[in-house]
Amino acid sequence: MAVRYNPNPARITEPLYQVKELEKSPLYTVLCGGKELTVYHTDSFDYVIPVVDDDSPLDFQVNVSKDFQKAVFRPAKTNVQAQVSGRELRFQLKKPGKVTLELDDDLKTPLFILCTKRVPKPEKVDHLFESGKVYNVGTLEVKAGETVYLEEGSIVCGCVSALFAHGMKILGNGILNGCVWHPKEENGEVRPMISLVFCNDVKIQGITMVDGGSWHMVPGACRNVEIEDVNIMSRVCTGDGIDIVGCEDVTLRNSFIRASDDCVCIKAASYPDPAANRDVKNILVEHCVLWNAEPGNGVEIGYEVRCDEISDITFRDLDIVHCQYAGGVLTIHNADRAYIHNIVYEDIRVEDAQAKFIDIKVLDSKYSLDRSRGRVEDIFFRNIEILNGDFPVSIIRGFEMHTEMSWPQNIHFDNVVVLGKQINSPSDLHMVVELSNDIWFNGKVFVK
Repeated sequence: MAVRYNPNPARITEPLYQVKELEKSPLYTVLCGGKELTVYHTDSFDYVIPVVDDDSPLDFQVNVSKDFQKAVFRPAKTNVQAQVSGRELRFQLKKPGKVTLELDDDLKTPLFILCTKRVPKPEKVDHLFESGKVYNVGTLEVKAGETVYLEEGSIVCGCVSALFAHGMKILGNGILNGCVWHPKEENGEVRPMISLVFCNDVKIQGITMVDGGSWHMVPGACRNVEIEDVNIMSRVCTGDGIDIVGCEDVTLRNSFIRASDDCVCIKAASYPDPAANRDVKNILVEHCVLWNAEPGNGVEIGYEVRCDEISDITFRDLDIVHCQYAGGVLTIHNADRAYIHNIVYEDIRVEDAQAKFIDIKVLDSKYSLDRSRGRVEDIFFRNIEILNGDFPVSIIRGFEMHTEMSWPQNIHFDNVVVLGKQINSPSDLHMVVELSNDIWFNGKVFVK
């Protein structure tokens, strides 16, 4: 159960030595079932992680250290009804889940209440991180068949790297924290917090990842990866949540991502390894709560898609509570050669889209390396709703030069509702359509 250290670790700039050194919230105090929980603090959000054993209702009390006029809980579907008395809020979650609390529309001081199922410690653990302790691991290398277990209350500072680590697992209810290996206001070394390359039959469950200096979780050239009930929160630019790069058969579910760039991104690229320039197939993302802050997009395919084919991707039952600034909510940016097709978005609720809703483009960009443009075909949007906020624009645009042409086609919108209005045409959706074919709304073709 020893911890294996990399002789060339990520550079630790300011090590933590005790859990109490990790900054606590000056704004929020949280009690669950009468028991006070630790509320951690960053300059962009505060967060608390109630670890639960079952789906029983949870009673919360939140005390705020300043006056406020309005409190909003998201996702809206949780229908949290708080009793407010002065600076105190009392409410019940009928079922444990991932919930955000925003005071007076201030998106820089939210509280994330991230209920997480308890993950029992397996009999076999190769890398054990104990409750109440801080570990400055630099880079932890995990081998095939090994299990990493973070006990509830443990803080692991650094990153995890795995190469050909078939059957590896990262489990538990502790925190993987990247704050110690990048300057507070800057990106860190160009390395993910969790990097998996050529790893098959992987399971990651229950952990919280926060404040990495770059992308957070990146499986590259992997197969059969299951990611369950994780919390990922970034606060510096290019802090992607999860990037699935050149993988097949990946499932992400029941998770929370607040990302200062793309929340969930599908790519085929040389990062984390050149081997990840390969086809992507059979990806399922479901039952997640997403918050896209600053740059990037909510759910993205692209820009780097340097492979022959990306197909059979499903995004289902998602709550996108914010998509801030200039990004898009549901986006495909084909800037390389891939044939992107059979992509399904269904049962998705959007609560705040500040710039773009749908953004589908074939293009030559600063990220492009392939000499030819790929295709985008057979894209399905079903049961999608923007609940409140602004009415964002949407874009579908192809690529046409004197030497080549690629027009997106066969794109279907069925039961899309924006601010209570059923969408039946591109104009209804405030959509710009250029160089595209076969755009369908509720069974009727509008662009042919």
